[in-house]
Amino acid sequence: MAGLIRQRSLSEHGRVALVFAVVNVALFAILDLSQWMGWGGLAAAKSKGVLGVVSEGLVLTSVNLVFGLLVIGGAFLFRVLSRPWATRLVAVAGLSAVFAMPRVLALLEIGTTPTGSLFGLVEGAVGIAAGTVAVGMALFAADLIEQARTEAQRREEEQARAARAVDELQAEEMRIRRMVSDQLHGTLQYRLVTVTAALDQLASDLAGGKETAVADIRRWAEALEEIRETEVRSLSHAVFPAGLEIGAVEAIELMLRRLPTAIATSVELGPRYRSHIAEEQGAALLPVTERLVAVYAVEEAVTNALKHGRARTVRVRAEAYPRQEPGHWVFEVTVDDDGSGPPDPVPPFHGLDRHRSRIESRGGVLELTTNPDGGGRLHFTLPFRREDDTTAAERPGR
Repeated sequence: MAGLIRQRSLSEHGRVALVFAVVNVALFAILDLSQWMGWGGLAAAKSKGVLGVVSEGLVLTSVNLVFGLLVIGGAFLFRVLSRPWATRLVAVAGLSAVFAMPRVLALLEIGTTPTGSLFGLVEGAVGIAAGTVAVGMALFAADLIEQARTEAQRREEEQARAARAVDELQAEEMRIRRMVSDQLHGTLQYRLVTVTAALDQLASDLAGGKETAVADIRRWAEALEEIRETEVRSLSHAVFPAGLEIGAVEAIELMLRRLPTAIATSVELGPRYRSHIAEEQGAALLPVTERLVAVYAVEEAVTNALKHGRARTVRVRAEAYPRQEPGHWVFEVTVDDDGSGPPDPVPPFHGLDRHRSRIESRGGVLELTTNPDGGGRLHFTLPFRREDDTTAAERPGR
């Protein structure tokens, strides 16, 4: 049997089941030996002596061990661990019934055991029950241990993903800080200094009664408005996209509205997402950190579609659905465009790598492919945990 099991290359799950099964069979052999001592073993000591009783006890134990090992070997031969539970029990019970008859015949050869048909029937039933319980309970225990290990591994993976997600957010925060700092000390500061110098000159012109001073004031006022509209607002959006405090979809819609009117855009919600909004009247769903990840990924996809693919149409489809674990959800987004599509293969250090890493660190998947129309398609899934217990002020949007 050992050679057979080695040939089958048992998994760790199978090895655990094997150990439990062997232990259960050994316990059954010990219990049956105790029972035999009660029904005739001790009485036989007067006629056969101690050595005779020990000899017959060893034969009895060997018979039970061989019986149990045959049931175990048959169970692993038919790979019962890969079968449904009903099939497992039927297979183990069948094997126990097959090997119960040789066991009873062997027991009848022991001089101190009863020889009646009633004994044979009872002992046969005991053997079938013992074999089924011993191996069945071993398989059940192995399943429980395997489930516990799987759950522990899942939790470890979640903790590792959470740690990577924190690192990604910290790195993203530093990137945004550097970008804002560079723009504040670079372009924005330069333009403000230019406006300040121009206002100083206008002050001198006004003092000298120059006729074009009023027109110049209006022109520089327009320059200040342009700075506010482009530089300041772009920095604000980089730090915290507009609409994000309401929800991820709202932020995506606002981002698409800022595109030139020549670019056709649309945002479509999946049926389960719409059902959630209708049932809970727009109640909280996606946490803030996941909203940031989703919006930045969509923004990168749109930027690539317009800049590299020369797209004129961008379509975004969003869906959210619950997982089997209570409170766990998945946010799924697909961005399609009518551009030239992504390069094949996608070059290393592509702009989406940072977003892919961020999504994968949360257990999600991001793929850049070509859609059926030949344009680009960005698809990603983002697992998240719904936070129903947050306060009204901090409660995340959809």
